[in-house]
Amino acid sequence: MRRLHGVAAAAEHFRSVRAEGGKAPQAVSARSRGIFGEDLSPPEAVARIIAEVRSGGDKALRRITQALDGAPLTAIEVPKARAGEALAHLPSAARQALQTAAERVRQFQLSALPKGWIDKSGEFGEVVTPIDRAGVYVPGGTAPLASTVIMTVVPARVAGVREINVCTPAPGDALPHHAVLAACVVAGVDRIFKLGGAQAIAAMAYGTETVPKVDIVCGPGSIFTTLAKKQVYGDVGVDGLYGPTETLVVADESADPEYCAADLLAQAEHDYMAMPVLVTTSEAVADRVEAAMARRLPAMLRQNIAGAAVEANGVTVVVKSVEQAIEVANEAAAEHLCLNVKDAKKHLPRVKHAGGIFLGEHSAEVMADYIAGPSHVMPTGGTARFASALSVRHFLRVTPFLNLSEKSFIEAGPKAVELARLEGLNGHAEAAQARLKRMVGE
Repeated sequence: MRRLHGVAAAAEHFRSVRAEGGKAPQAVSARSRGIFGEDLSPPEAVARIIAEVRSGGDKALRRITQALDGAPLTAIEVPKARAGEALAHLPSAARQALQTAAERVRQFQLSALPKGWIDKSGEFGEVVTPIDRAGVYVPGGTAPLASTVIMTVVPARVAGVREINVCTPAPGDALPHHAVLAACVVAGVDRIFKLGGAQAIAAMAYGTETVPKVDIVCGPGSIFTTLAKKQVYGDVGVDGLYGPTETLVVADESADPEYCAADLLAQAEHDYMAMPVLVTTSEAVADRVEAAMARRLPAMLRQNIAGAAVEANGVTVVVKSVEQAIEVANEAAAEHLCLNVKDAKKHLPRVKHAGGIFLGEHSAEVMADYIAGPSHVMPTGGTARFASALSVRHFLRVTPFLNLSEKSFIEAGPKAVELARLEGLNGHAEAAQARLKRMVGE
């Protein structure tokens, strides 16, 4: 782990990381050669994919998928019966864990559910309405992310979304992983499509002969998925633009170095580009945590991924106090912020920028990943400065309404006329003035 000292050095580091965040490895750019016969940048490749799917529908989906996978895409939609079979054959303990996770997420999202309101005068308020159809992307990659199904679909279901569809990749004639299919049943998915990458996002955004057009596309994914969400935004809603996972652990002398090490490595095993960060109040704590990470790493099944992430992106920052550590955390605006410090709750008001906050060593971030309640889909890449974790709110529209009385119009109308004239919009002024003339005369 690279070691830095002080708030200023840390702030400079995170600014540099964010500046580099849009660059993709050269190998990623080369994938376009298999689809289009030429090297394109990821944004160029994604734009081509979207345009082809938008004009070519299912035929384009099959061509692009075969070019990427080397095998034909026969059936785009997965029969619901196959998902039901996957759930039936899942071991009882795993099935119960999925059901418990879904129920806990449901209860959390019910508590967060916004309500419509109306002023006591009855003249204004807001109505809250669910969107009609949501599209959820569940990555394939190197792990079957059944938990992502729960964390994205259940909030949409709580919101009252009429139809929720999932796209998740699988090569050739293979079905998506049985755990993902089982989670689709538990979470209440309506339709499942065997699609991945930018082509899946395009299909959900614009619709094809098989895949219906949705109103919002949500979920994490690769750089191609994220770029596709960015490019279709405006034609369809998106929940956020997600990059590699980030975990920032703040540790003081009271922290257990084994817990800190385990939490950092847990996120590092996700992706070669994952970013594990330790911010501590002492060199001794830094040494103990890094030593614990070195001991634990060889025993990990995904040690190559975790080790590469720690080597390339791992950072330890040593500061003088917990207060300074939280300054660093606010500058990083990391996806996960773990406060493994004494009296962690008292520091909560100081935290301004974080995707999710985990107070104390019992609130391990892994619990939020799977079972605690909030969605594990959280803002990355510093976007926690302005974005929030996926929740029921992403699937709702809040619409204001007016129901003014004649008395209220007479009282406020002249001010509207003045403001319209101030802006030189005489048509607006006349729309109010005409009513005032009818109500009170000249």
